Amino acid sequence: MNENGRTEVAMSQNNSGESILAFLLGGVVGAAIGVLLAPKRGKETREQILDWFEKGREKARHLVDEEREVLHTKKAQVQAAWSAGKKAYQETVAEPNS
Repeated sequence: MNENGRTEVAMSQNNSGESILAFLLGGVVGAAIGVLLAPKRGKETREQILDWFEKGREKARHLVDEEREVLHTKKAQVQAAWSAGKKAYQETVAEPNS
């Protein structure tokens, strides 16, 4: 735990969510600027923007999948540490006083 009482895993989850949101927001802003500054015909511009959105959506899905894998790994590590700590505690309590 850090000084604010939050675990690093929770902080990592928040940072990942913020990163994905920033990525998606950047894509929307970039597409809007592209529409405003594009010298192409409207149909070509719309097709290009749809292509950018599709690529952005695929990247976002990939990022979410990666973060999900990291979270799953961290969860397994925490569960293993918890079980080991619980077992050690139970063994200590079960020992007769010396």
